[in-house]
Amino acid sequence: MDWIATHQALLIGLVWMVVLGPAVGNYACSVVYRLPRGLTPFQRHPFCGHCDTELAPRDLFPILSWCSTQGKCRYCRGPIPAIYTVIEAACGIVFVGYFLQFGISEGFILTASYGVFVIILAAIQWQQGWVSSSVFVYALTCIALMRTLAEGTIYGWAGSAFCMLVLALVWQRVATWVSKKPFAPLDTPWIWWMVLMAAWLSSAQWTLLIVPAVLLVLFRLASPWARPWIMVPMTAVALCLPVVL
Repeated sequence: MDWIATHQALLIGLVWMVVLGPAVGNYACSVVYRLPRGLTPFQRHPFCGHCDTELAPRDLFPILSWCSTQGKCRYCRGPIPAIYTVIEAACGIVFVGYFLQFGISEGFILTASYGVFVIILAAIQWQQGWVSSSVFVYALTCIALMRTLAEGTIYGWAGSAFCMLVLALVWQRVATWVSKKPFAPLDTPWIWWMVLMAAWLSSAQWTLLIVPAVLLVLFRLASPWARPWIMVPMTAVALCLPVVL
């Protein structure tokens, strides 16, 4: 009891994060579904993608609603992809982890926002195969604000992101020249993931980028069916960077 009394604020914060994280993840699911279809998250009330029925409040409880209906629409029994529940759970984990690291602070707000954008970015790429430029900019903005607050200058994150972009474009240019394929950097998702992660790091910390670089090589050499799974470890690395640093 003494321990609970001593850590009361921490426990209350954790309860809030467990509730708030999946709730934000529920909203993120709407973004993941609507953005590739040219819709906005505020365009209309949440609806079933199969029968177009507007969902009731009982259908919108994060994780629990999906489990209670066994992953199917309550009205037409159409399947609801499990990735949406994974998004809600991932947002919950992100909120708890960043809260334990930063507490309730500017750092928490920026890193939690960054984490949600990264999860949205990964989910859209998993489903659609491309990187959303708008979500990428939002995530990069969170990094920029976080590093600028910590360092008092914009040159750190901007220099890191720019250097990685140049290196990645040169590498991609050489690779396309060797393979005789068209040079299309805007259609190369790994470039933007490396730029995003490099923006977190100072030049002395760039050795950490060996991890995502090795992952890219390994999954590139893997069978085509396995390549989309690179989003799992790449997303985990991107989400861990704020805590590691």
